[in-house]
Amino acid sequence: MQNRFWIKYSHSETGQAPIPGVYTIDELAMHLWSDIVFLKIRSRIFHSVSQLFRNARDSKSIFVDGSDYISRIVESLYSLGSCQQDPLSVYRDELESPFLKDLDTYYSTMAGKLLSRITIAEYLQIVEVICRQEQQRCEGCLHSTTMLHARKICCRVLVEHHAERICEHVETFLRNNQTEDLRRIFLLFSELSNDQTLISFKSILKAYIERIGLDVVRKFEHDGTVKHPEEYIEALVQVRNRYHKMIHGAFNSHSLMRTALDQACRAFANSHAKLPEILAKYAHHLMTTEKKKKKSSAFAKLKLVDKPDLEDTMERKVENISVVFSLLNDKDVFKKFYAKYLAKRLIRETSVANDMEILLIQKLRETCGCDFVSKLQKMLKDKLLSKELNNTFESWIHEQEGVLSERDEDTALALSLHKKIRYQCNVLTAGAWPIATTALDKQLILPEILQAYENLFREFYVERGSGRKLDPVYHLSHGTVQSYCYEKQYEFVLSFYQIMILLQYNSNLEIPENQIAQTINIEAKDLRPHFNGLVKTKILTRVQEEHETRYRLNSHFKHRKLRVSAVPSAPIESPRNMESTRREMVEDRKMTLQAAIVRILKTRRDVLYPQLELELSGMLQNQFAPSTAMIKQNVEILIDKDFLKRHESNQQRLLYVA
Repeated sequence: MQNRFWIKYSHSETGQAPIPGVYTIDELAMHLWSDIVFLKIRSRIFHSVSQLFRNARDSKSIFVDGSDYISRIVESLYSLGSCQQDPLSVYRDELESPFLKDLDTYYSTMAGKLLSRITIAEYLQIVEVICRQEQQRCEGCLHSTTMLHARKICCRVLVEHHAERICEHVETFLRNNQTEDLRRIFLLFSELSNDQTLISFKSILKAYIERIGLDVVRKFEHDGTVKHPEEYIEALVQVRNRYHKMIHGAFNSHSLMRTALDQACRAFANSHAKLPEILAKYAHHLMTTEKKKKKSSAFAKLKLVDKPDLEDTMERKVENISVVFSLLNDKDVFKKFYAKYLAKRLIRETSVANDMEILLIQKLRETCGCDFVSKLQKMLKDKLLSKELNNTFESWIHEQEGVLSERDEDTALALSLHKKIRYQCNVLTAGAWPIATTALDKQLILPEILQAYENLFREFYVERGSGRKLDPVYHLSHGTVQSYCYEKQYEFVLSFYQIMILLQYNSNLEIPENQIAQTINIEAKDLRPHFNGLVKTKILTRVQEEHETRYRLNSHFKHRKLRVSAVPSAPIESPRNMESTRREMVEDRKMTLQAAIVRILKTRRDVLYPQLELELSGMLQNQFAPSTAMIKQNVEILIDKDFLKRHESNQQRLLYVA
């Protein structure tokens, strides 16, 4: 009893220093067991454990014979280490380390034999089973750390050492859609400590998807793709969706694999120089209800389904637009063309559904933010407010009719016209809509009764106290004229200029071209497209004389339809308009880039040129990718304008000039 307390005291913090060879009874027993018994039998113990595991591996069993005895050995080794600072040190040195070395040797030999006689697909299946079985064997009788190390060694020996050979077959698996084999490769590569193997797998996946996408792009490089974009956009979406589904199913939407898909899709999608224009045209076709669509087109097929199915199909196609839009580098180009097409639909009232327009703009906002779609939202809002404004105008005339009718002759004319026609005026915000008043709009002379009616609307609008100036945009206006001079009462859908022309024939059957041009104060060459539309539909006939051209009203006009459109086509994608849009894009980008540079310099006051490029790329990523040459050019412009200056001792350093 005295000896026990003395030993305990001598080993305590307050007692004297521990005396070598002096232990408590329990510790002494462990040391005696280790020195007398364990040192003599430890090699036999490891050999027995190793042989039991080898027997289980050879029989492909997850159960190890004598697992209870192995568990007791592990407990004994843990007890031997309990006297030391690291309780697992004895277990690790005497059993775990040699066990893992033996495991490495066993599976290294097996890997070589397997690869020499089976395919990679079969090899991956076997490796997946081996890793799982080895983990289960260790889990039953060895320490948990050994189980984790054993699985890592299996993956390293069976997978990492042969990763190059496995990667050679990845493209074959992709081509044959062997999703399960791809899943096994991904899961096994994910367990490796070396990330480079998984990065190599990602590079192969990216290169393959990009090549498949480029093959699709090459099929649609002809000019007809811009005019009929449906097949091209849907082909791009099919490629993206096919591999998106695979990445979700086989790779559990791993961030590295999603990055590979995104990079590949961006590469092949933007390889077509006109993709922003094509996508905008696709959206226009989808959102338009014009009857001129060809029955063979994908959109004509939508009319054959029920309304709920039609809405689902529309929503799916809107989602397709947002998918391709997210891949665009030049999102500002798409926005430019999309705004023009949206304006055309809203003004002509050919939009398939206001809800679909709102849904698409919401998708664009989710990708690029509120600033990107602010003008598009303003366009929709203007259209809704214009409907309310027209209703208010009707109510105002009804309330003020008594007062207005007694005012003057012009107002009386306007009121009489109001009772005969249905008038609708769209009041559009100049800065939001991609339209402008032309010189022709300003010089057009209206008939007296129409001018009086327009003045009446202006008076109503000014009374509302908006403080805005109204500028007419006649070249985008249109209307329907009722005929009473034929066997049938036809309705002619005409441009505003065609209405001005046709009104001249209320008192004449044949009029010289120059006389009509002089009456409405528009040059004959500018009216010719509108005359051509009337001649093409046979409402007018052209009489070509030696010194002048005359147009005669066709008194024998007949048509199978009662509603006839003669509006001249002025496509947004005409060469002249396309060139104009591109020039606008260059100027818009220049101003956007200069504003971004000034914003950065105003915040930082002092910035190095490489840092400026980096920040500009991040700031403008939702619009376009500015090139180095473009940035340099606009920096020089801002220096010339005294917004910036270079540092005297470092030309790569820019300073903001307050």
